[in-house]
Parts: sequence; structure tokens; C-alpha cells
Amino acid sequence: MKNLKKWITSPAATLVLFAAAAVLLLFSTIGGARAAFIAYSETYQGHVEMYDIGVSLLEKSAQDKEARVVAFRNYIQNSEDDWEETPTSDHIGVLLAPDHLLAEGEEFVPGKEYQEEISVANTGTIDEYVRVTLYKYWRDENGNKVVPYGTDVRPNDLPAGMAMAAKAGDMTTYGLTPDLIKFTFPNLGSDWLLDEKNSAVTEERQVYYYNKLLPSGQDTAEVPLTGTLTVDPSITLKVTQTTSEDGKTITTSYDYDGWQFCIEATVDAVQDHNAVDAIKSAWGRDVSIAQDGRLQLK
Repeated sequence: MKNLKKWITSPAATLVLFAAAAVLLLFSTIGGARAAFIAYSETYQGHVEMYDIGVSLLEKSAQDKEARVVAFRNYIQNSEDDWEETPTSDHIGVLLAPDHLLAEGEEFVPGKEYQEEISVANTGTIDEYVRVTLYKYWRDENGNKVVPYGTDVRPNDLPAGMAMAAKAGDMTTYGLTPDLIKFTFPNLGSDWLLDEKNSAVTEERQVYYYNKLLPSGQDTAEVPLTGTLTVDPSITLKVTQTTSEDGKTITTSYDYDGWQFCIEATVDAVQDHNAVDAIKSAWGRDVSIAQDGRLQLK
């Protein structure tokens, strides 16, 4: 355990992932904060200049005084690279970094609520409609994302980094469902809309729309999508006890020791010009736009 804590606090670990030990159960929060965004559809290419487009994903945790940029993508006029993106090799930022989520020396505890406000900023020069997609899932002790059992796919044929549940009827990750990773949504219904139709496609994904036009240079930090994050404490109750042959020693092991919970967030933006048709073309979603600019899902 001492070696584990030493590794967690190393610079390399801080840059790559957030890990914390609680009740001898190891979790990891791997932040995939992407600004993978759809600027506009090809149908309306002539109605908007590319250099007008820009969007950023923001996060505010307990140790932050204000929302900070996690990932971004902006089009740069007359730039050789065209896009200004998150300065990492894969252009992915890190959510839930330990020095932002936790106080110094604090460990992550299942069942405890942690401040985790996810919001969006319009860093372009035109007004935009934006959406955020959240992904919640688990990985096994080998780091593999476990998918449901399927008779039409052989386990050996799965891509690297994925594993299959043991038998038909098993949960996606042997009882560890995305629902055990819980967010609160303080502004849902008033400022954000849940796309129940598209979110129902997979248990891991939920799609949310900001229901107002987001003006250039402004953000949603005052009305963030999420408010807090909690991991259900029931996972610490799943244990296995074994008794030695002489009956003198009972060993307790945690069933999910080494498992990881993972959260990813992506933000997309669509131009305000001909927004109803642009959203349909870019996101495949039927919407209506009121005179005051409010977006409604059909």
C-alpha cells in the first residue's frame, strides 16, 4: 500500500490518471475530456466561416476557485494547423485530477459527494448551440473495458482493451453498472435537457443539450450541467471470505479490488445559422427553436 501511495503521488500518475485507495478497494478515474466537436454540417458550409467556430469543456472541482478549461478546440484563421486544440498528443484533457478534486492528503471515499461541475464555453466568434455527452463505465483489474456477453462475438475477436462478460445475463461489468457512478444535475430542465431518445441507446452514454443559444465569449459556468459526483458505497460490501484448511484463519477479499470507474465527457457545437437543419444534419436530432432562441427536443 505504501508503494501504491508513492506511485499515485508521482508526476507521471498525476498526468495520466487519478487513483485512490479506499477500504482496500482500488478505483481509478480516467478523464477523457474531449473537445471533439462538430462545427457545422456540409449542407450549410457556405453560411459560416470556419474560423468563427470554437468550444471548450470546463470543470470546477472542490479545489478550484473558478471553472477551468479541461479541453478545447478552436479554428484559427490563416493558421497552418487550422485547429487550436488541447495541447496533448491525443488532444484529450484530464477530468477529476486529484489536485483539483481532493484536498491535499485526502483519499477518495465511495459514498461521499464531491463537487464536480462540468460546463461549456463558447470560445469562437459566433453564437452556438452546444451539447455534452457523458460516458460512464468500468474496467476490470486488467484495465479491460468489459462488454455484455454476446453469442455472435467470440471473446478472442474483441479489440485490444476489451473483455466479455462471463455468461449471458451478466451485467456489463459483472454487476458494476454505470448507474453506480452518480452525478447530480442541478440545472436539468431549466438550462439543460436530457436527450432520453439517444441516451437510451446504451447504458453508458447520456446526451445533454444546453437549451439556450450560447453567445460568443460566454460560458455556462453559472448553470453547470453537473453538480456533484458520487460512487455508490455498495461496491465496498461485495466481499468474499475464505477459511483456511485448519479453520483458524479467515481471509476477506474485496470482489472489485483493482477495478476502475471511468468518466469521459465530450462537447459539440453547431452554428446558430439555420440551427434546426444544422442540428438535424450534424447530430441527427429533430429540434425546434423558439423566438427567444430556446431549444426544444422533439
